Formats: sequence, structure tokens, C-alpha cells
Amino acid sequence: MSGDDDGLRDYVTSRLPSLRRSAFLMCGDWDLATELTEACLARVVADSRRGAVADPDVYAYADLMEACRRRNRRREHVFVAAAGAEGVAAESILVLDALHKLAPRCRAVLVLRHWDGFEVDAVGAMLDLDDERVDAYERAGLAALERLIEDSRTALAG
Repeated sequence: MSGDDDGLRDYVTSRLPSLRRSAFLMCGDWDLATELTEACLARVVADSRRGAVADPDVYAYADLMEACRRRNRRREHVFVAAAGAEGVAAESILVLDALHKLAPRCRAVLVLRHWDGFEVDAVGAMLDLDDERVDAYERAGLAALERLIEDSRTALAG
């Protein structure tokens, strides 16, 4: 993609929504997610023009996950939605709340694997982990996510 402005423009246009969603899942704030995504894509474009980007997806998601990790070191984030808010399901709030109680590395693995659909090897390249560590973070994250969601459901019912 180096030097190909049309290709870079197409890349940015096609990846912006999914990168922004991933940033939101990592940080829980749409404004911050937008800011981090725009900065990430600016770096992708600049470094691609210099020929320093072999795989733009690996580069972009790795950069974005690191930026989210640096900006949001807290494990918990409280999501608030008005009762009956259009387009906001109670189950979505439970999942997002539970997701943000996970350790950042587990959260990143789950977002990349289950929301973005990347394979284990791609996630490993993005997060600088071997495949076994990605699998371990994924298993631990899914188990913790399930437990946290169940605990929230129990608390809401009780």
C-alpha cells in the first residue's frame, strides 16, 4: 500500500467503523474511541507511505490495542443507558459491563477474536503473544466473562 493514496483511502474508509467499535469495546467511551481510532489510522497512513507497514490490519489493530491499553488502565467501566433507550438491549449492557471488568489483555483477545473475527495467529501478531498465550487468555476471558454476566443477572434478579 505504500505510496498508493487511493488504496490508503479505501483502507481507512473500510476499517474505520470496525476499528472504532473495537476501540469502544476496549475503552467504553465513544469519543475516546473515535480519537484513538483517528490517531491510529493517521499513523497507518503515514507509516504506509514510508513503506514501514507489511500488514495494515496487524499494524492498525496492534497500534489501537496498545493505545487503548495506555489510555485506559482501569479494569472497570460503568455503562449507563436510560431505561428503554432505543437500540440498547439490557443484555448488551451486561456484556459490555462484564467485558470491562476483565484484565486488558483478556479483553483485547476477546475483542479481536470474537467481535473482529481474527484468527489466533493474527491476534498473536497484534498483541505480541504466541498462539498458546492467545488461547489461554481467550479461555480465561470467556470463563470470566460468563461468570461476570451470570453474577450480574443474579444481582439484577435478586
